[in-house]
Amino acid sequence: MRYTPWLFLGLLATAATPATGFDFEALQQLLHTQHIGTVEQLLAALPATQRSHYALVFESRSLQGASFENPRAILFGADARFIVTFDGSPAQRGFRSVETMEFDAASGEFRLRELLFPEQAAGGQVAVSEVNPERCARCHGTPARPVWDTFPLWPGAYGERYRASLSARERAGIKSFLTQQPTHPRYRQLLYAERFADNQTFRPSAVSQYSGTVREPPNAELTLALTRLQSQSIARHLQQQPAFEAYRYALLGLADESCGSLAEFYPEELWRAQRAAFGRFATDTVAANSRQAQLKSARAASAGGSGASAATATSALIQLRFVAESALSVPTGNWTLALEQGTYDFTMPPLTVQPLRETLLAPISVNDAAVRELSDSATAADGDRYCSYLQRRSRTALAAAALEAAGVPEASAASPPRPAQSAAVAAIQIGPAAPAALQLCVACHESGVAPAVPFSNPTELTQQLRARSTPHGALLDEIRFRLSAAAGAQRMPLGLNLSEGERRSLESYFATLASSTN
Repeated sequence: MRYTPWLFLGLLATAATPATGFDFEALQQLLHTQHIGTVEQLLAALPATQRSHYALVFESRSLQGASFENPRAILFGADARFIVTFDGSPAQRGFRSVETMEFDAASGEFRLRELLFPEQAAGGQVAVSEVNPERCARCHGTPARPVWDTFPLWPGAYGERYRASLSARERAGIKSFLTQQPTHPRYRQLLYAERFADNQTFRPSAVSQYSGTVREPPNAELTLALTRLQSQSIARHLQQQPAFEAYRYALLGLADESCGSLAEFYPEELWRAQRAAFGRFATDTVAANSRQAQLKSARAASAGGSGASAATATSALIQLRFVAESALSVPTGNWTLALEQGTYDFTMPPLTVQPLRETLLAPISVNDAAVRELSDSATAADGDRYCSYLQRRSRTALAAAALEAAGVPEASAASPPRPAQSAAVAAIQIGPAAPAALQLCVACHESGVAPAVPFSNPTELTQQLRARSTPHGALLDEIRFRLSAAAGAQRMPLGLNLSEGERRSLESYFATLASSTN
């Protein structure tokens, strides 16, 4: 299974779509018009849609406490544009508070607030915090980002493991919760709570999968919704940068991780200047995500949890993030939904459709209809014209930007091109498309972390795949072994769990290169 990188879902819309339905302004109207003075009254007044889509957290690190019997409820409505959270026991921290998070489509910002309700005996007004108060920023950062862990493991939330049956402790916990839910002053307002007792909510049957009627489990629903919103926020920030126009084709191509390597989108001189920095960037990313996987696995194992490995697919959007940080000066450390800060895990549930191209193409195709046409007609047999076009346009745009920065007259940009690119870059352009996971190999084996192997140079790599001796035969045999389960703890890449699709793409790439020597 290949996990789809989430970053640009719903990205780069030509105009911001205004939020519809229930929002913070509507909540304030309820407080004033219905004279609401308790959390229970507010929950009863919320629209049914808001109370129909929610996740339940039994181990919380937020300002609100949680337990198996009294979980923290995260009401995210139809699209997570407005979220309301609360817990259920007076003994828990944050019992008198309701937390909200609202996505403002016009600005692309997330706005967090805390509503503190008075003690019932004392009476008084509901105290509403400022937007994004410091106590929220400690975890959500500045600018604020959603924090909701990443696919396929959500430690501490009912349905911890994606499309797996509830564990024994989860089954016992949800039973205790559902026993009191119908009469609980707060939880009784949650609609369709019985869904959490149905095993097919978390592990769909073969019949439902075959019929196409599967609904994502609550944790995955929230992940999908939040990442679409987060992608819009990131996209708006990228578009506001002065260098966006010059790098737009590179961003479009690199967001589609099957569209080639960074070297193919950069002019030779630029790639030569950036290559070493990119290697360090990729190495740092791998290390950060390895730490995240270890910490997340530890969280999953705490308090008698499953202890399942939190290692994910390799989606770290390394190449696109490198462009964002090095060329557009946009920090990417707060892009992910991961609880661990400073990590770059963007894996999400597999999608039936890939909205990536359409959302990126929208603003670019306004002035370049060829991009849309090539995308619509892209097939595996068309010689990869779509990706090749993006690569050529990117190199041209960046070369022109370099000339402009150097003060060269515009007419010079139309002069004959400079001598041919280096053999390595040319080989990348005419050889098989490099899979995105290859960058992980480059990061370790071309930075001194692991034995030197020229993974970023197809020409040299092709020569070594069959000629270079290793403990398991030729280099190609060694690579195949290290990608297989037989390698055990030495399976590559260390600290990360590639999907089967990603491993096959690497094996196919190396085999294709090796066969060219025959």
